[in-house]
Amino acid sequence: MKRATQIAFALFVIIAVGNYFYYKNLFNNQIEYISNLLDRQVQNVGQEVDEFNTFITSDLSKIDFSDDIDRFFDDPLINQRATERLKLYFIKYQDFITGISIINNSTDVFNMALDESREGFRRGVFTSEEYWLINTFQTHDQQKIYQQEALIQEGSRYNYYQPILNPQGKVVGNFRVSVDHDKYFTSLFDRFKTEQYQWQWLINDTGRILKDKLLEKLLDSDTGSEIEYYQLEKIIADITDGSTGNIRHRALINGDSRTIISSYCPVSLLVGMEYGIVFSAPTDFFQTYIIRNSTSIVIATLIMVLIIIYVFRYQFGRVKLSMINARDAEKMLDRLIEEMPVGVIIYNHSREILKSNKIASGFYNYHKESDMTGKIFPEPHSSDESNYFSKNLGGKFSPDQFIIIRKEVGEQVLFRSSIPVTYTGQQSTMEILIDVTMLESARKQEERANVAKTEFLARMSYEIRTPLNGIIGMADILSKYKLEKEASEMVGILRRSTELLLGIINDILDFSSIESGKIILDEIPFNLHQEMGFCLDLAQSRVDGKNITVRCEVGKDVPESIIGDPFRLRQVLSNLMLFAIHNTTGGEIQMVCRKKILKEGVITLEFDLKDTGSGYDKAELKTIFGDFVQVEAMSLRRRNGSGLGTALARQMIEIMGGKLNASSPSGLSNDPGKPGTRVLFTISVYSNERAPKNLASSRIKSFGDLRALVITGTQNRDEDMLSILHKAGVNTVVTTYNRSTVNQLKANYAVEEDRYNLVFITDDEDINGFEVAGNLMDNNLHVNYAVIMISAVDLKGNYLKGINMGVDHYLVRPVEEDEIRDAISACFPELGTRADHSDSGQTGPGVEILVVEDNEMNRVVIGKMLDTLGHTPDFAFDGDEACNMAKEKNYDIIFMDLQMPVMDGYEASRKILAENKSVVIAAFTADNAPEARKKAELSGIREFLSKPVRTEHLKSILKKYFGDKEPDVE
Repeated sequence: MKRATQIAFALFVIIAVGNYFYYKNLFNNQIEYISNLLDRQVQNVGQEVDEFNTFITSDLSKIDFSDDIDRFFDDPLINQRATERLKLYFIKYQDFITGISIINNSTDVFNMALDESREGFRRGVFTSEEYWLINTFQTHDQQKIYQQEALIQEGSRYNYYQPILNPQGKVVGNFRVSVDHDKYFTSLFDRFKTEQYQWQWLINDTGRILKDKLLEKLLDSDTGSEIEYYQLEKIIADITDGSTGNIRHRALINGDSRTIISSYCPVSLLVGMEYGIVFSAPTDFFQTYIIRNSTSIVIATLIMVLIIIYVFRYQFGRVKLSMINARDAEKMLDRLIEEMPVGVIIYNHSREILKSNKIASGFYNYHKESDMTGKIFPEPHSSDESNYFSKNLGGKFSPDQFIIIRKEVGEQVLFRSSIPVTYTGQQSTMEILIDVTMLESARKQEERANVAKTEFLARMSYEIRTPLNGIIGMADILSKYKLEKEASEMVGILRRSTELLLGIINDILDFSSIESGKIILDEIPFNLHQEMGFCLDLAQSRVDGKNITVRCEVGKDVPESIIGDPFRLRQVLSNLMLFAIHNTTGGEIQMVCRKKILKEGVITLEFDLKDTGSGYDKAELKTIFGDFVQVEAMSLRRRNGSGLGTALARQMIEIMGGKLNASSPSGLSNDPGKPGTRVLFTISVYSNERAPKNLASSRIKSFGDLRALVITGTQNRDEDMLSILHKAGVNTVVTTYNRSTVNQLKANYAVEEDRYNLVFITDDEDINGFEVAGNLMDNNLHVNYAVIMISAVDLKGNYLKGINMGVDHYLVRPVEEDEIRDAISACFPELGTRADHSDSGQTGPGVEILVVEDNEMNRVVIGKMLDTLGHTPDFAFDGDEACNMAKEKNYDIIFMDLQMPVMDGYEASRKILAENKSVVIAAFTADNAPEARKKAELSGIREFLSKPVRTEHLKSILKKYFGDKEPDVE
């Protein structure tokens, strides 16, 4: 610390000496600057006085020579002109002149002066004659006429005389100008408002000080009136010689001796008025200013140095303490690392291992932790295994957080987490390694159990649906025969029982899908009013025999067409409506749909279901609409018959972005015996409001009237789509999307006869269809064309995204001919009725049908159903036999089971379609999962029927594709 004090003292001395020389140099520079400034000022003023002196006499001479002034008193016109010129002359030099006279040798006198005592007088502005004092008279005594210029002191003032000559050159009079040098120099010096560090004074050639601004200031402030200047002899001598100069001398001001700088310049006014103008400035003013500033800075510097010393001492103490604490913390860290139940490795920026514990060394097969010190810790890298772990943990972790170590007994999975630390005085990284091998094994086991459960439920569904297919099929067939009343009722009970059992199976599978997260909501446009109508029809069919009134209302502000999942919505509405029907023995059931919120295209719909049935307390309602069906709730089920439907409806509502709230009483009835239940729930759907189009659709009567532009990528072309367009007769142009595509469309729209009506946009890995649609919308081209997008990358939200970008129809590959034709027809309503799907040329009855089914009972049931519809099908027992039969005979439609031995329905469909693209393949299967539907679509299967199959389903499909071939069967 003593050394630090010595350093501080030496630093202070250096600063003080440096300040002395710095400010001394600054003072000298300042004095030199002031001297130069004073020199420039006094020289400028001297030059101004000389010019003033020259012009004041020459301007007077101009007045003399401009007219016959010798006739001033005789000629009124000359008198008037000369008087006006003298006024201007007076005004120009009013800071010096106090009066002007003209005298002649005939005792005539003319006097002119300004009346400065008059009210309203302003210096330099004379707008009225009343400010002038002008008179003309004759004296008794002839005044003296000077034959040449003369400056005469008369009392306390000076008069300047200038001769007036007649045309013969004889002096006949004088101009007499009264001047006041004090007034002139006062106005001259008043322009320099620098009394605090500069003043001006006036001296004559005898050494008499005629005017002193500093003295005037002292007199005005009553601080004294004594000023004595030294070394005036030099100033007087230089002035007498006509020289300018600058001296540093002393002045005694009210007894206070001060050093001043004076710059002087000789000047002349009129004849014989010789003066010296002196500008002076004190040096002690700057000296005091510099000393004060330097002292302040030195003191401030000293204080700063002391503060720095204090801070340095304080920080030194803290650093010393922190170093002690760091050593203790490092020792504690070492102990913690050894005791931690996870692997720990510390490495530096070069990934050289500085420290590890026993568990970490065991992970990497080292006998002791010291064997790892100095080794290089490998960089993390992603592998297939680490990507697998990251993906199966919900994507919350990156793949490089998992380390796979392969050993003789298997592989070990480590989860790593990095923390920046300071160890042994260097920036390091601490890796914490946790063995998650057992957790991963448990997760895999749980996943296998879930897969097994899902497969079991699917298999159970398949096994149950197969006999149900026979029961429901035969019940449908029996219901068409004329039976006795008792037998007809038995068939009806049989059918309703099987439908109830089928509903239970569907609910179980939906619960399994929800639990495994495999529920996928569709995003398709649908008519909400139709769905509400279906719900009402279902309710009406179930209340037969009960005194129940069912009403459904849809708010006027609810849009008719929306985007969502109509099948799941229908499932929810049906389950809840069935609950209300079971809950109500008589009275009323009311379902109301309202629009609650519309924000950025998302619509929140609110459904309000009320009945006049039984009432429940909160605990009972929670059980009915809860997550699980409990054994204790069986009594409630007997009351309301809800089963799984209500719980499934609540979960489905939450998946659709809504919330369900059940309460009792419903408020629909005032009868205390019929409190009823109210179910209030919301769902989120999307607006199907589309961009307005400017299409001349009325002129499009056939597909041949259409001109289409197909925008594709550089690699892939959808040949199937192009083939469909060519087959329909649409004039088609294909272009690869680039920057000029927009300009191409703009140019095309300008030519009416070649204008496109329709734009197809492909969306796949080669081209981003939404980027193309967005570009068309940005250029306002989407309103001029019907836009259809065909996507191979079907992601959630794509449909709504397309609508917002002006796309009229969003189709997903593979697309069928009917889909493209229907989409085009929707854009151009005036199109003629399209041709029938089948172009086989057959007319009249006789649709060729092949049924591929490995189950003998299902073959019998399907055969009976088709027989009742007037068709005799062929049968194949597996996919391989179906392929061979399809080669030998040209079938119109094939009903294909998907799960079969030898060759399943997916592979068989692909092989048959490869030979005959016109054949319609309809799948019927007990596997109703979304994955099965997707796989069927990719195999080219057009229709998907889930078992059990009903006669109405078969009839609707045959009518859809072969309406003109369908026989009339009652």
